[in-house]
Amino acid sequence: MIRCSWPVYAVLLLTLTGRQLWAHHLEAGTEVTSPGPLPPIVLHGSHLRGEVVLMAQAQRQPPAPATSSLGLPPQATVFQAFAPKVGVRAEGQFLYVESDGMPAHNMMVGITAWQQQVPLPQAYTGANAWRIPLNPVPAKSPASIKNRFLRGAIALAANGIPIFNPQNNRGEVSAEIGELDQWGGHCGRADDYHYHAAPLHLQTLLGKGQPIAYALDGYPIFGLTEPDGSAPAQLDAFNGHSTPALGYHYHASLKYPYVNGGFHGEVVERDGQVDPQPRAGGVREALQALRGARITGFTAKEKSYSLKYEVSSETRYVNYTLLDAGAVKFDFVDGRGQTRTETYSPRQRGPGGGERPPGEPKGKDGRKKGPAKGPPPPERDASTGPARGPRPTSSTPTTTPPSSRSREKSATDPKIR
Repeated sequence: MIRCSWPVYAVLLLTLTGRQLWAHHLEAGTEVTSPGPLPPIVLHGSHLRGEVVLMAQAQRQPPAPATSSLGLPPQATVFQAFAPKVGVRAEGQFLYVESDGMPAHNMMVGITAWQQQVPLPQAYTGANAWRIPLNPVPAKSPASIKNRFLRGAIALAANGIPIFNPQNNRGEVSAEIGELDQWGGHCGRADDYHYHAAPLHLQTLLGKGQPIAYALDGYPIFGLTEPDGSAPAQLDAFNGHSTPALGYHYHASLKYPYVNGGFHGEVVERDGQVDPQPRAGGVREALQALRGARITGFTAKEKSYSLKYEVSSETRYVNYTLLDAGAVKFDFVDGRGQTRTETYSPRQRGPGGGERPPGEPKGKDGRKKGPAKGPPPPERDASTGPARGPRPTSSTPTTTPPSSRSREKSATDPKIR
C-alpha cells in the first residue's frame, strides 16, 4: 500500500475532483461566455476574455513535451501537445498534421459581422492532412500576403486549426470589421472554423519557448516575445527575423499582419492560395450576411452544438447535431421558440477552405456575389422580408428537391436537446 502525506493527498484529491468537475461541465454542455461586450478581437495572450475557457483548455491539454516522440522531427513537438485531437506523421520532406478543425475553446462569441456559418468538424486526415516542410528553403523572391493568398490557409496553429490571411476574401482585415471571435477565428463558407489572427492563447498553453504555429513555408511562428521573454527586435516586413538560437522565424503581433506577413520560404501559389493544402468539406451552400446579428454564446456537447445570437431585439439559436454518414441536422429556433429543422447530407467544397475566391464577379455595390443559384439564408432581418430556410443538399453538388427535405415545426426549448 502506498502511503502519502496529507498535503500530497489533498493535491491528488483536488486534481481528481477538478477533472471530474470539468468532465461534468463538458457533459452538461454548460455554456461558457465572456462577461460584458466584446470588441471585434481581443489579443492579449493570457488576458484574453474567455480566460475561464483558456484555463480549462490548459487543464485538458498536457504540456508540450521537451522533445518529440522517437522517430519524429522536432517540428512535431507542439502538435503532439494536443494529441489525440491532433495527430502527426513524418513522410519524406514533410510533416503531416491531422485534425478535425475543432479547437477545445468555445467559438464564434463576439462576432458582429456574421455570414450565418457555424463550426463543423472537418476531415483533415490521410491524404487531406496539412503539410509542413521539414527543411524550409528561403525563397529567391519572398512573397507578401498583402492582397495575395486570400484563399485558404497561410499557417497551421499548434492545435490543428488553420490560420488564414488576416484579410478576408474581399481584402478587408477581418479583425477590424467584427468578423472574428475573441480567439481570432470564425467560420468559412464550408462551415470550417479557422483563425485570421495569431492564436495567442496557445503561447500560454505551450510556453514562450515553443512556436504557436508553423507557416506553410515551414518556418515557425512564435508569440509576442522571444523564448527568454524579451521583445523581438528588427523584424522584417513579414514579422520575421533570424536569431542564432532559432534561425529564421516569425512572430505574432497585436496589429496587422498579426501573423506571418508573407512567406520567407518557398511556396507554390495557385488560384490565390498556397498549393497543395487540404480541402474543407461542407454540407450546405454558403449563406449570406445577417445584418445586425451578434453572436452571444456557443455550447458544445459530444455531437451537438448550439450557437446563440441576437438580432432584431430577439434571441435566436442555431442548434445542430452530427448524424451518421456525415449528415448534419440543423434546428433554427426563432425568438418565439418556434423551430424549423433542416437535414443536410455531405458535399465537398473546393480547395482552400470556405473562403470565396477573390476573382468572382462583383455586384453594383462592389461586393462579390455568391453562387449564381445559391440558397437564401435561414434568417433575414425584419427589413428584408420573412425568414426562409436554406435548401439542403444531397451528396452531389445538385440541390435536393423540396419534397425530400426533413422539415418540422414545433414550440420547443431553444437549448440543445
